[in-house]
Amino acid sequence: MKRRGELVLMGAWLFSAIGVGQNLVWHDSTVLLRLQNPIEPGATLVKFRFTQELEYSVTLSNMLFLNWHKGNGSNQAAFLHRVNYRSKLNHSGNFSISASFNHILGIQFFFDSISRFQPDENTLDTRIEIRLRKNIAFSVLSNLTTRLFNGWDYSSDQTGNLIRTLNSSFLTPLVCTFSAGLGWTFSGWGSVNLGMSAAKFTLVRNSAIYDEPGVTDFYGVPKDRKFLFEYGMTLHLLIDRNFLNRVQWNCDVLIFKNYEMPVDLVLKNLVGIRINKFLKTTIQTRFFYEEETSKNFQIENLVTIGFYFLL
Repeated sequence: MKRRGELVLMGAWLFSAIGVGQNLVWHDSTVLLRLQNPIEPGATLVKFRFTQELEYSVTLSNMLFLNWHKGNGSNQAAFLHRVNYRSKLNHSGNFSISASFNHILGIQFFFDSISRFQPDENTLDTRIEIRLRKNIAFSVLSNLTTRLFNGWDYSSDQTGNLIRTLNSSFLTPLVCTFSAGLGWTFSGWGSVNLGMSAAKFTLVRNSAIYDEPGVTDFYGVPKDRKFLFEYGMTLHLLIDRNFLNRVQWNCDVLIFKNYEMPVDLVLKNLVGIRINKFLKTTIQTRFFYEEETSKNFQIENLVTIGFYFLL
């Protein structure tokens, strides 16, 4: 009798593997338990998936002028490195949390005069998405930017002496933009997010930024305050596309509209070309417009070539 019961149990378990479910009975009358396939056909066991990527690049350059007939020239050396880290936690494609940290730091040495940190960019992007439809999701975004070291403007006085004036420093400014709204995803290209409810927070930690240039406000923050909080709407466009596994195009556009102020625009466009496994060249363009800082459009271009690796 014991052996017969074992055979009934084994047979019921094997039949349950086809997904139709079986009842385990005793003497054709009493239902002991129901054996069902715990997994639907074609379903995956993986509910949470975590991915991450780290990219690092470094470049060195040097310029030496000897008997230069077009002016004296400026002997200089430059070192620049970049760190980009991206991670994403995804739950069955319906819920995801992603983060991206981008750090670019350059050091320029002018042998006869100054040394400075330029560029000095540190950006942290965070994104939370809940999928509503195939390509539509409710999204919460945040973008935080600051520099690490002091930035200076250099000029000469009437006697030829070099004068430097502070123009930025760590957390001066710290700009953080939050938004919540709807996002549209374009497979293989990127996404567009409309922040129907958004806020922009600007912090000025170093009060010396007002004294040396002799200004009363900085990035819209008055001298007698430490921060500025604005409410409005955002539009965020992100394109991230690879071509032929050698060319990477990344375009990040963030537009913030305060209901009472003009539009603030930040555009970052990066084209990276992988020469071989350890060499890469990049062309980066940054485009700014913020009336509190300047009424002119500001454009910065940076071209680099150097060593890089991807983990």
